[in-house]
Amino acid sequence: MLEIYSIGDLVEPGTYDYLNGFRRVANFTDGRRLVSLSLPGVDPGPLNIVMRGFDPDVVKHVRVEPNAVFVDGARVGFDGDDIYLSSILLLRRDLREFRRNLSLFGSYLLELAPAESLVFLLDRKRAPGFQKNLTEHIRNCVRDILYWNRQRGVSRLRGAGVGFTPAGDDFIAGFLMGLVVLERMGLGDWSDERDRVMDWTGLSGWDVLEVAFLSCAAGGFAFESMRELIIALDLGPADYVRTWTKSLLAIGATSGADIGVGFYLTVREGMAGRLKGSPQTARVSWTVNEGEGLWS
Repeated sequence: MLEIYSIGDLVEPGTYDYLNGFRRVANFTDGRRLVSLSLPGVDPGPLNIVMRGFDPDVVKHVRVEPNAVFVDGARVGFDGDDIYLSSILLLRRDLREFRRNLSLFGSYLLELAPAESLVFLLDRKRAPGFQKNLTEHIRNCVRDILYWNRQRGVSRLRGAGVGFTPAGDDFIAGFLMGLVVLERMGLGDWSDERDRVMDWTGLSGWDVLEVAFLSCAAGGFAFESMRELIIALDLGPADYVRTWTKSLLAIGATSGADIGVGFYLTVREGMAGRLKGSPQTARVSWTVNEGEGLWS
């Protein structure tokens, strides 16, 4: 029996055809927009319909109406209580408390993130799980994004790494959500910069899945683990931060960790005034030199 557990607040009415599928998720598109059908256990998200009773390998068409979803013609109703609200929230905006919890998040990433993730960016002594050339390429791109030439960094990091959503794309998603949080803390207006980052990725309308993934991040719409983690950073306590860090890290093989690393570095550097374009000024903790170590 089909039953909807949650439906994302950005899911739009329309008819969608099968795009691709995995063990617990099937993606559908109308050529421009995206909808994902997910089995229970997958995070609710802005474009995600979490539903039990369907087979990701079998479903071919999805039609969304204001109060129902049709899966290959079978109607499944939903109401307002089933809608997942994905907008990133900051309820308190206590910068000192947020900074303290952010530090905890960084320590949990170092402790819990898989070795194959981008966690090596947080610890120079950590042996990365990538080949040496790819490791240096990612380091250089991240330095560009945070401190020097953001357009060059984004355009070169997009698509780097392995996995269905490459590590570079996951980092960029975390970076975009980090900019949203900085803005909602009152630390600058990053809206135009988020638009520029989307342009610099070079993605086109043919890249429906990646455009949807990064557009949600740029707009401040997050899947449940990320949204709840940000609330935990805002409100605490420490065990809540740890719980949602573990939930984030459970997403994909390394996707959750890579998003988390991008988010952590962006917010940390933005709060310290070191992020390129930050309204605050502070000396970067290590030198960024145009002529050394930026090209790979």
